Amino acid sequence: MSTHVALFHVRTRRRSADVRYQALLDTLNASAVAAVEQLGWSASLHAAGEESELQLRRASCEADIVVILGGDDVEPSLYGQPDRRPRRRGYQRRADRTQIAVVMEAVRSQRPLLGVCRGMQLMNVALGGTLHQHVGGHGDTGVDPFVETRVPGLASLSAQLRPPILCTHHQAVDQLAPGLRVSLQAADGVIEAVEHDSLPFLGVQWHPEHPATASLQFAALLRVVHSRGRSGSASSAPPRSVEPARG
Repeated sequence: MSTHVALFHVRTRRRSADVRYQALLDTLNASAVAAVEQLGWSASLHAAGEESELQLRRASCEADIVVILGGDDVEPSLYGQPDRRPRRRGYQRRADRTQIAVVMEAVRSQRPLLGVCRGMQLMNVALGGTLHQHVGGHGDTGVDPFVETRVPGLASLSAQLRPPILCTHHQAVDQLAPGLRVSLQAADGVIEAVEHDSLPFLGVQWHPEHPATASLQFAALLRVVHSRGRSGSASSAPPRSVEPARG
């Protein structure tokens, strides 16, 4: 029976001022789906800001692997802070809350979960961690928003991971949630990957689903979480009790 991957993104439609940003996300999301299908697996893509929580939870329950994709900043009230960003943009509150519900469903079912960029940040927040609301040097404001980031030790996650590591983000994990540990850091100390001690959860801050890298990087990370879910190799201990995010 084919492995099924449910991928949760933010939304499919935005106001006219954000059309370019939506086009970027659409490209990344399509590349992620293509990488799943190249593995011979099936994929479904779900807009967390548009579908009901019931629909999203059902999609999660029907999947072998859950992926939370990139997108907008996570609302800071969910980790107990006011908005301290130097440049403020709107939040996707419905997507925040429904994706947190998907994360908590994965906790309960011990379903393999991969968080990408916002997805890693949201996983950390859902499990009780916090974020740096602004970091510099990990994105560009030009036509191509991605910057190549030096991340030592990629092979510790998967021998198939190779540069370039392509980032475009201005927020990052700060205080780790209980149960998470740092796996990789950029040369400047920004956390680029986290893993869970007792659940088959993996988060990366960069964009392995970028069209230039998806067939290798994204596919490799999917194999990692799939393998951990099947073997229970994240830990031999049962998962600890996890409280949902504040807010």
